[in-house]
Amino acid sequence: MTLYEDLGVDPDASTAVIRRAYLARARTVHPDFHADADAATRADAEREMRRLNAAWAVLGDEDQRRTYDDGLRVEARPVVRERPTGGPSPDFVPYSDDDTDYAALLDDAPIGNGARVPRAVQLAPPVLLAVALFALSAGLVASFAPLLALGVVCLILSGVAFVLTPALAVMRSLESDRE
Repeated sequence: MTLYEDLGVDPDASTAVIRRAYLARARTVHPDFHADADAATRADAEREMRRLNAAWAVLGDEDQRRTYDDGLRVEARPVVRERPTGGPSPDFVPYSDDDTDYAALLDDAPIGNGARVPRAVQLAPPVLLAVALFALSAGLVASFAPLLALGVVCLILSGVAFVLTPALAVMRSLESDRE
């Protein structure tokens, strides 16, 4: 419930209208007006009067009212839930008439016999690149043509190895799928 609802006025009401609404409500709920009532009624009147006083304290002061209105505008904005990109929505629930066990479908077990690319083949591209860079830089500093030629050859071989190593991994996985 907003402070405007506590006083029974619209949010765009002027300060004078808000003051009149506060005074009218205060006259009806003030605890002194209920002095002859039972304890529960007096306690309710005191509680209501505290709410009215709190609402008037904020809405009667222009600066506090402006701050309060800014807060209401922030609360009124639609909530946009952030979710990580690249994955399914956490709200997604698959619908199916049958009793499919979706957890079993999401099993991450490796497919095939797990044949791997040998470690030497995996390390060849970065090692060749490192040798190429070293040979090229040393050949340039020393102005030694055979070392420059070795650097160029290693650079070409490392590029080929960077392309062929993943291709070899794909071929191995296809072979294991056929078996």
